[in-house]
Amino acid sequence: MLSLTQPLENEIEINGQHYEWDLSYDNVLRFYELMDDDSVNEIEKVQIAFKMFVPECIADIETQIETVQAISKYVSGQDEEESEPSEGSHKQYYSWEQDADYIYASFLQDYGIDLIDLQGTLRWEKFIAMLNSLSERTKFSQVVSIRAAEIPAGNSEYEIAERNRLIQLKDLYALKGEDSVSYAEQEIDSMFDRLVESAQKGGETNE
Repeated sequence: MLSLTQPLENEIEINGQHYEWDLSYDNVLRFYELMDDDSVNEIEKVQIAFKMFVPECIADIETQIETVQAISKYVSGQDEEESEPSEGSHKQYYSWEQDADYIYASFLQDYGIDLIDLQGTLRWEKFIAMLNSLSERTKFSQVVSIRAAEIPAGNSEYEIAERNRLIQLKDLYALKGEDSVSYAEQEIDSMFDRLVESAQKGGETNE
C-alpha cells in the first residue's frame, strides 16, 4: 500500500466527486470494532462506517455500501495482487483488541512511538508497515511467533520438554474464540457479499 515515490492519497472519488477520507490508524481500528458489534445491524454498520471514513459526503445506501466495501478491501490489503495472506503470515495470529497492549508497547520499544499520541494523525498504511516490521525482540512479535509455531514431535527428553513448554505458552497467549484479524476480515467480506446481493435484488438487509 505504501510507495516511496508517491504521496498517500488524501481523497477518495465518489460519484465523480473527490472527498477527504479519514484513514488514520485509530479510525480504521474503530471500523473493525464497529463491524464486530452485534448490537448494530449490517445496514447501520455501513452507514456509520461511511460517515467515519468520508464525513463530508452524502450518498445513497448503494453508494455507501460500494464505498465502504472498497475501503475495507483497501485497508485489509485485498486490492493488491496478493489478496490472501500467505501461509504462516502473522496476520493469521493476532487480534486488534486482545493484543492492543502488546502492539502499543512494541511500537514504543522499537520506534519510540506512542500510538495514543498519534491517534487521528498516523495513517493506516504507515501503521501497518511498521506493525509488519516489528523486531523479534518485541512482545507482539514473540506472541505471534508462539501462536504460529508448530508443536514439535519427537520423544527425547529435550523434545518432550520443548513440546510441553510450547503448549503452555500457546495456552497462555491463545486467541479467544475466533478473535483474529483474518477471521474478522472474512466476516466483513461475507457481510458485504450479502449486502451487495440484497441491493442487486432491490431488497433490504437488517441483520
